[in-house]
Amino acid sequence: MSHSVSYNDAVLFFSLLYSCVDLLFEWDSFGACARPVHHWLLVSYLCVLGFRATHMLGTWSQEASSLDGRSFLLELRHKGAVAQTLSRFVWLLFVPFFSLWTLLGSSWLWSVRVETPQCMPTDTHFWFAACWLGLSYVWISIYAALGTVAATLEWRVRRAEGDLRQIEDADTISRWGQVSRLSGYQELPTSQGQGLAPADIRKLGEATLAFDEEAKVSGELECSICLTSFEAGDKVRRLPNCSHTFHKSCIDLWLLRSADCPLCKRGVVCGSSDKGDR
Repeated sequence: MSHSVSYNDAVLFFSLLYSCVDLLFEWDSFGACARPVHHWLLVSYLCVLGFRATHMLGTWSQEASSLDGRSFLLELRHKGAVAQTLSRFVWLLFVPFFSLWTLLGSSWLWSVRVETPQCMPTDTHFWFAACWLGLSYVWISIYAALGTVAATLEWRVRRAEGDLRQIEDADTISRWGQVSRLSGYQELPTSQGQGLAPADIRKLGEATLAFDEEAKVSGELECSICLTSFEAGDKVRRLPNCSHTFHKSCIDLWLLRSADCPLCKRGVVCGSSDKGDR
């Protein structure tokens, strides 16, 4: 939790608490206003305080689970129940409510300015409320951008899971376990989009070894990905450009991330660039 608390957090909390106390002292002075802007201000202050506390708690719960606390808002697949609940609270309840509340505050503040411009205790209170309104819209814009990034990452995760499901079979599960379920965007390969589509991988063809000697044709005794010896009955793929042989379940996972042979770096698809000769 200590890693989540900073000097800026302390300034934010004390500033907003002071603003809440000042507003309560001047509460009756806002009675003549055309709209209850003091209610809007108080709820807005409390919302920001509550949000920051929620963010800190969610970050702390991730750190306690040995996850990157900075990903609290971007990750939509938290493992811990606390982080998952807080994340849903932020995106499904807090951000929409604060956005609507800020829009309502804009309407109220405009009505006060037009109908009862002298109702606030001082002009400073009005301009402070206007500045706070502007900051609220900046906050909403930032979290709209973060929400867009989070949604994009979740879409990429689901797309990657769809590709994995297309190549996942009994052989893959027996060798690597269930690979088609990702825990979050941090498991996305850095080279996503540089590999082959599942349909292109299936076009490479496969074979089942009848005898151990069949794997020795190209001088290979073991799969260089899993470092396990080839055995009779293993499903393998022999890459067309270089003839290197691998377990089907091993090379399929590799080819989703890279269209090059893991041994010689030659392009797998005929006509692709030959990186191994550069």
